[in-house]
Amino acid sequence: MLVNIREFKAFFWSFVDGVGSQGSQLIITIMLARLLTPADFGVIGLISVVVYLSNVIGNGGLNSSLIRKTKASADDFTSVFVFNVTIGIVLYAIIFFSSGFLANFLNLPQAEIYLKIYALSIIFTAFEQIQRVTLTLDLNFRTQAKITLFSVIFSGIVALLLAHNGFGVWALIIQTVILSVVRCIIFWCVVRWRPTGHFKMPLLLEHLNFGYKLLLGNIVDVAYRYMFNLGIGKFYSVTDLGFYNQATKLTEVPSMTITSVVRRVNYPIISKLRNNDKCYFGNLINISSYIVSVYLPVSLWLSLNSHDIIIKLLGERWVGASLFLSILSIAFFVVPLSNLFGNILSVEGRTDLYLKIRLAVKLIIGVIFVLIHSYGIHTVLYFMIFATVFEWFVNVIIVQKYFKFPVLKYFNRLIFIMVPIVISSLLVNYYINIDSIIIDLAVKLMVSMIVPAGILLILSKEKV
Repeated sequence: MLVNIREFKAFFWSFVDGVGSQGSQLIITIMLARLLTPADFGVIGLISVVVYLSNVIGNGGLNSSLIRKTKASADDFTSVFVFNVTIGIVLYAIIFFSSGFLANFLNLPQAEIYLKIYALSIIFTAFEQIQRVTLTLDLNFRTQAKITLFSVIFSGIVALLLAHNGFGVWALIIQTVILSVVRCIIFWCVVRWRPTGHFKMPLLLEHLNFGYKLLLGNIVDVAYRYMFNLGIGKFYSVTDLGFYNQATKLTEVPSMTITSVVRRVNYPIISKLRNNDKCYFGNLINISSYIVSVYLPVSLWLSLNSHDIIIKLLGERWVGASLFLSILSIAFFVVPLSNLFGNILSVEGRTDLYLKIRLAVKLIIGVIFVLIHSYGIHTVLYFMIFATVFEWFVNVIIVQKYFKFPVLKYFNRLIFIMVPIVISSLLVNYYINIDSIIIDLAVKLMVSMIVPAGILLILSKEKV
């Protein structure tokens, strides 16, 4: 169970932050999808690979190191801040001067100017990292939620105005840049932290020693995630990539929200429970149970009603994305569960093991992807279900092997939750059929949540 009221509030506001920002972004994306084409979103899907990877490198895994360190000093924070900003500027310069080469590699000549502007977000993101860490250490997710929500809405409004006036893909590029600029400015205005300490190389090396393994693991994750973007964009078409990106965004709203909440809040909590195995593993099983209870019915609802959801949200031109959504919603279901076990390895200081697992798993998946891509886009989509489940099982088994995690109790609990949810969702989808598609979708979702609500009630009265 959650340890105390303060931590419950942290979960709540982190959830609000995730749902608010992801939900707002989804609404804005839906509105933009009615003004732009699948090809426009496909272009962003290609160039975002470079920028997202750069943001991961710019962080360097040092934020997690700061959070993990029991008594981080002002010099710790300043050293990491200087590193983040320096790397952010260097990465932007690299992208700026190599944008022509990258555009040729992507088979997208216009991407040269797109990348030069889009990548500006890297610098502003680097400047805000320590402010985020400061609020996270205080479990102050309420402030983060407000800042993120305002930034998303403001940048979204600007993007909608640009799209409405015929700016095409530029609307999406400017949206990303404005989001990072506004968010950075507000963080610096609200959070009082300033780099008052001194830059000390030994401290930076200490954090790099912990963070570089997380960094390499995150790079592998991003490369793996965007491998599908690059593969679909190069092997198939930019339009297919647009369908894939939109379906991914719809599935990522619940998946990434839950992953973000669990990672940001549960990481400092489980760090405190490291010396109490019963509470430690009990927390892990409980959080997994909550994730399944909340997320599985939503994933099934998205999968079983993908055609109607796409038509109503995005319009007829996006109907090709319905199969993408149906499959990806199942594939993304296990992502928060898998990432939860990655947190355990980080907290235990086994970032070396964390990196080895990620490298091995992603390499296996990457090789299989290369071998099967010629069988068509649908085969690749179904393969993604196998890939996410495979990674989840590997993470669970590794934690069980090295830390004596009660894996049988874990899977027994999840099966106890999953079976009634799957059965009830299938029955709801089969028997409920209302003429109004919107009402039909809403009723199916609400009724599908009845069984999970009952399960959560049972779990709240039960000790692991």
